[in-house]
Amino acid sequence: MRAALDLAEALLVLLRWLHAAASIAFLGWSAVLWLDGPPRGDLTAARQRFKEVTELSLLVLLATGAVLTFERFSQTQGAGALYAGILALKVVCAAVAYQFAFRWRRVGLPVGGLDGRIVLLFGAATVLLAAVLKGVFESGLSS
Repeated sequence: MRAALDLAEALLVLLRWLHAAASIAFLGWSAVLWLDGPPRGDLTAARQRFKEVTELSLLVLLATGAVLTFERFSQTQGAGALYAGILALKVVCAAVAYQFAFRWRRVGLPVGGLDGRIVLLFGAATVLLAAVLKGVFESGLSS
C-alpha cells in the first residue's frame, strides 16, 4: 500500500513539473518573439516553431491540468467554492492567452504587437492565479 502511495505522489510531482514546464516554454518563447522577433530574422521558421510550442504546450497543460484538478477536488478539505472560482478564472485567462497566441501567429508575430502583449499579460495572470490556488488549497487544508 505504501509503495502505491509513493508511486502516486511521484506521478503527481511529475505532472506538476510537466505543467510548469509547458507554461515556461509557452511564455518564454512568446516573450522572446515579442521582445526580439524571430531568431536570425527567419519568420517562417519562427512561426512554425511557435505553432509547435503553442500546440504542444496546450496539449500538455490540458492533460496535466485535468488530472491535477481532479486530484485537488478529491481532497475535499482543500478545494472549495473559492478554489473553484479562482480555478475558473485561471482557465479563462489561459484560454484568452492561447486564443491571442493563435491570432498573433496568423498575423505574422509582429515584434511588440498587441496580440503578443495580450498573450504575455494573460499568461502571467494565469501563472499568478496558479500561485494563488496553491495558497488557497493549503490554507483550506490547515483550517
